[in-house]
Amino acid sequence: MYNKMNEKTNPVVKENIMSQKAKYQSKNNQKYNKTTQKPNIWLLLPIILIVSVLPFITKLKEYNTNLSNFPWFTYNDLYTDFFLYYKQKFFLAIVFIMALIVIIKANVDKRNIVYSHILIPLGIYGALALISSIASKYRKYSFAGVHSHFESVFVLLGYCLIVYYCMQVIKTEEDVRLIVNCFLVSILVMSLLGLTQYIGKDFFATNLGKKLILPRSHWSTMDTLQFTFEKNRVYLTFFNPNYVGSYAAMTASFLFVMALLNKKRKYMTLIYILAACGIALSLFGSKSKTGIIGLAIAFLFILIMLSKYLIKYFYFSIPAVLLVLSIVILYNKANDNVLLNSIKQATTFTKYEPSLKEIITGEDEICIKYNEDELHVKFIDNILDFDVTDSQGNPVSTEFDDENYELLVNDERFPGFRLGLAMYEDIQLFYVTVDNHQWFFTKQTPDGSYYYMNRYGKMDKIIKAPHLLFSGYERYASGRGYIWSRTLPLLKKYIILGSGADTYVMVFPQQDYVGLYNYGYGDTLLTKPHNLYLQIGVQTGVLSLIAFITFYGMYFISSVKLYIKGKFDSYYAQVGLAVLVASVAYMILGLANDSSLTVAPVFWTLMGIGIAVNRLAKSNIEKLT
Repeated sequence: MYNKMNEKTNPVVKENIMSQKAKYQSKNNQKYNKTTQKPNIWLLLPIILIVSVLPFITKLKEYNTNLSNFPWFTYNDLYTDFFLYYKQKFFLAIVFIMALIVIIKANVDKRNIVYSHILIPLGIYGALALISSIASKYRKYSFAGVHSHFESVFVLLGYCLIVYYCMQVIKTEEDVRLIVNCFLVSILVMSLLGLTQYIGKDFFATNLGKKLILPRSHWSTMDTLQFTFEKNRVYLTFFNPNYVGSYAAMTASFLFVMALLNKKRKYMTLIYILAACGIALSLFGSKSKTGIIGLAIAFLFILIMLSKYLIKYFYFSIPAVLLVLSIVILYNKANDNVLLNSIKQATTFTKYEPSLKEIITGEDEICIKYNEDELHVKFIDNILDFDVTDSQGNPVSTEFDDENYELLVNDERFPGFRLGLAMYEDIQLFYVTVDNHQWFFTKQTPDGSYYYMNRYGKMDKIIKAPHLLFSGYERYASGRGYIWSRTLPLLKKYIILGSGADTYVMVFPQQDYVGLYNYGYGDTLLTKPHNLYLQIGVQTGVLSLIAFITFYGMYFISSVKLYIKGKFDSYYAQVGLAVLVASVAYMILGLANDSSLTVAPVFWTLMGIGIAVNRLAKSNIEKLT
């Protein structure tokens, strides 16, 4: 009775009791949350498989390219693939499961469907990719995937679905933690694989490694398996060392942020740093200049976003930053300034003007434009008889070479030019040697005009592809300047709808044989533009590119606003910033690398995680304030 009276009349007692009740309820709520916040592993498994398992899939596949009908491709349609074909199959299987879950969830759990305005540009991008592929002249390739790429329209739609799926199933901190930890383990394993390649003991060169990536029917001949990558070059399971740069820049920056912001579990900081250093070693071993530059920019972005945090926890952040800088400086010094040279090379523009300007395969002659002059050649008959004139129609002096059975051009305007005869099967050819390179032509054609005989033994017309920007600087960025300059004019044709998913190889001017030769691609089939944004603009249209940039821009701006304040008390905020930094690295690298099944699924999954985490982090911050 006394206690009840005191509770009613004494405000201090009443306040204490209410406080105790609040604490009791808080403890109960915490217990309740712990029991209800267990991650739904089955729903999260598709995300985990894409971000942690998909990158490792490597298996020999023999397949038909169905490209032999094009004049710029070999007669042989049978090719082999290790790194892409089965990645596509695995990815599409996981995406199909995601689609089923989304459909079921939409019918069973409508109240908990998450919607955001960021899905609008994402949906537009996906819709335009699909429409472009349906309307494409090469739709069968868009729906199946093309040789050495295999990024079909279903893959592109899968990227969009991943983002939506992550938004729907990631609900709690434990969900995020499970995904991140699985991702961390996969990076550690990938780092070990990279280490074996870096020290020249490639795991895939061992008997066990070969048995894992070869079908059993090929085990008897596995000793003949040799990858073309140079020794000590890190390629991981990514088909091209450039993609190692994209993956490593993303993951290393992600892990570094997680290491800096981690507070509760100190041992995790060491694991994050170990994994970051391991994958960074793979980056350096890949010799990807763009990857190194992307990682450097990501670190600058980290310093900007974490400026307040770094100042507040200077006793931890300064040693961590100094440690990273020391490792980078020591590595650079031990490898003949490879990092500084990479950055210098990427920022240096050297003009180059080839002597051979153009070759025209005309109706009744071959016209070779060399420096400021023209050489016109007409093949008369099969006894080395040619009509050779200059741009004014004046005869050009020639001399017969008995030893080599050639005609030597005696004119200082055309130094070293030689003409000779050749046969290909039953086709009479003649050649013109320019700068020690032989160009083969024939007039034995259906229409009687002159054709070029390419390296595949196919007759084709030579064209001069229109170009935009990089004129004279085509060799910039290891020849990317040429690819970009010949790709940019294509955008005018594909403003609304693109050429179709995975059809870049068909619409790029592969018949620009002189340009390809001049800038180092004479023996290369260009299947990608080495630029994410040009790739999207050409294949799915400029409008889809705008939609993609809008989608990322909305995510980027909202993330910066959320995390620039420097509040990283929650695990959501820590992961959110880590994903933001990783995405920045990928988008920067997109200027010199294109989308590939080796890395793109990881990026899109991180985007989905980032959007989901941003929503949870924002909700958490609002509750605290």
